Amino acid sequence: MTVRILSATDVRSIFTPRLALESQREAFTRLGAGEAVQPPRLLVPGPDSSVSFCYSSRIAPDAPAVSKFGSVNPANAARGLGAVHSVITVLDAETGAPRAIINGDSVTGLRTSAATTLAMQQVAPDAENVLVVGTGAQARAHLDAFDVTHPDAEFWIFGRSTSAAEEIALHHGARAAHDLPQAVRRADIVVLCTSSLTPVIEDSWVTDGTTVASVGSFAPDRVELPPSLLSRSTVVVDYRPSALTDSGPLVEAIASGLVAADRITDLGSLLTGASSVTPAAADTVTYLSVGVGAQDAAAARFVLAAAEEQNVGTQAALD
Repeated sequence: MTVRILSATDVRSIFTPRLALESQREAFTRLGAGEAVQPPRLLVPGPDSSVSFCYSSRIAPDAPAVSKFGSVNPANAARGLGAVHSVITVLDAETGAPRAIINGDSVTGLRTSAATTLAMQQVAPDAENVLVVGTGAQARAHLDAFDVTHPDAEFWIFGRSTSAAEEIALHHGARAAHDLPQAVRRADIVVLCTSSLTPVIEDSWVTDGTTVASVGSFAPDRVELPPSLLSRSTVVVDYRPSALTDSGPLVEAIASGLVAADRITDLGSLLTGASSVTPAAADTVTYLSVGVGAQDAAAARFVLAAAEEQNVGTQAALD
């Protein structure tokens, strides 16, 4: 039994932000149409606010089963390591035998940022000023992804480390913001890419007409934006069943009576036309991402197809 092993370098050589966007359009369209097989995500809490996770899915009933196992360790910053590490396994659709092992970090950054910008295409297609908060891998990936969907926008980045923000800005054609409240007030889109357990922005900073996207609130105890913001927002989530139980701001907002669950729509419904969001110029929109296995399944399908076509990766025997 042989499997194709794809490193982060392999993935980045074949899985472009544009291809990632295409893969996520397929993932959420299939979710919205009820075609993807999507079980609940598994979370295993660990020390120092860390959490291990397992996502699994089939993008269609007869498609390969794909699973991603990994962890988020905020304390890794002090170790000089990235916060997120993961590996993706693809099984043969017919035999169930392992077919590929893929570096998950590279896929996660691309698929998550592609999903965010896909959502922004639906709710804020004409945004001219985009602020990314955070200086990790997700922040970098989001700047690359917005280049595809919002190429004419002006990009800003804010981080606790001014030098890190300036370095990222230099390499991504963006500008470093030094005053976060001011940067939030002038932005059309604010993307939060942090591992914070508590809000990194305040409700009062968000002006009417702004769209706020949260990428780091992927578990009930992670609340990187104030739940009160949801009470005055049109709320869109990536996948409704997961968001209702796992999105920290949404869980808190529903429990506090700030927002009703039946007001929530998701990206798949927008793509299939089952629901629509047409916010007025003065409306605030909040997009909440927790991540779902179908994203990895769709991304892995595109990555593996390109790898096999271009003979990228290493073949290894497992038996």
